[in-house]
Amino acid sequence: MQFIEARQPPPIQKPNTQKVLTSLELFAGAGGLALGTHAAGFKHLGLVEWDAFAVKTLRGNSRRVLNVHPDSVFHCDARTVAYKQFAGQVDLLSGGPPCQPFSNGGQSRGPEDTRDMFPVFLDTVAEIMPHAILIENVRGLLRENFRVYFRYILKRLQFPLCAKEENATWQNHYKRLLTLTEKDFADEEQYRVAYQLINTADYGIPQIRERVIITAFRRDLGIDTFQLKATHSKEALFMDQWVTGRYWTQRNTSSYDYLSLTDKEIVEKLRNQLFPVEDRLPWLTIRDVIHDLPTPVKRGDREEIPNHIQHPGARVYPGHTGSILDYPAKALKSGVHGTPGGENVLCIPPEGVIRYLTAREAARLQTFPDEWYFHGSWGACMKQLGNAVPAELIRLFSKEIRQRLANVLV
Repeated sequence: MQFIEARQPPPIQKPNTQKVLTSLELFAGAGGLALGTHAAGFKHLGLVEWDAFAVKTLRGNSRRVLNVHPDSVFHCDARTVAYKQFAGQVDLLSGGPPCQPFSNGGQSRGPEDTRDMFPVFLDTVAEIMPHAILIENVRGLLRENFRVYFRYILKRLQFPLCAKEENATWQNHYKRLLTLTEKDFADEEQYRVAYQLINTADYGIPQIRERVIITAFRRDLGIDTFQLKATHSKEALFMDQWVTGRYWTQRNTSSYDYLSLTDKEIVEKLRNQLFPVEDRLPWLTIRDVIHDLPTPVKRGDREEIPNHIQHPGARVYPGHTGSILDYPAKALKSGVHGTPGGENVLCIPPEGVIRYLTAREAARLQTFPDEWYFHGSWGACMKQLGNAVPAELIRLFSKEIRQRLANVLV
């Protein structure tokens, strides 16, 4: 089977910088944020995470991959860390606060959910006043019922030193924040804040995963906020698959119809040149990133590839129909009560084979390098991966942040 090297997702690169900029990360999870910021050239001062399996994964890889001592991975509740010890030392504060309070599949209690850790992150900003901020969360954060709370988050990031009074509600705090202007604080006491709703497939990640990315720069640095331009598109993939046929020829495989009615309408417009195709690369597919992996071994057999073990019992059902081999994967999920649902199932044509993704395959869909080993059972690994952020996506945003910081700090 032949593949075009340019179609492969870019590997996580080792940083090559003249001056090391520092980072501190909250809610580190299995390491997607850590890998991305590291690859962009940031040196981790600390990684905070409470989940035991995720901590074991972080510590098991930290020295070898991140060049960070395992003791820099803090296994604790993020609310218990004395963050003032990092004041004046952090160039980038990053984190992915738990998404369950805002996820479409959760209870949707938002700020009333005890798992909402945005207040912890926002308090940390006030304590250490980093040069830049990077936050990742689910699209659900932008839902109408959370619209005011999201505005509150952005306003609190802008004026982090306007502290929330004890026993005050976030709504009352928001009213106070709305009365502030830039003249009420010195430039080094406030931030320029921006956010962007993105689909990870549009940035070369082989997974359709919509996320909100919040970035901010301390105002005294004079750095403008940014919107990261997409580089890939579905239309370009459909052009390769269904207009020129180049996709199937390059992979030495036969085409098969997996398109929805809406997708077929797009293809028809592409064929008739009625649909504008921007100068973007095709979306990457599952096949593009797992084609070189051997057949997974069964449970109990010796692993040829780390984390590449087949979990039995896969099935699809209404609303959870699995991911198609020649299309980006559906967003991986962590699973609420054990084994994740159909989103973590792979459908392989033409035989129609249905099986669970292995943890290694899922790691590639999240653009983790193969050298990154996940600790725990298959279910524990898939939970870590379902909660993770694609490392390559964070590298792209972190690279832009680092370049802007370097222009004024180096």
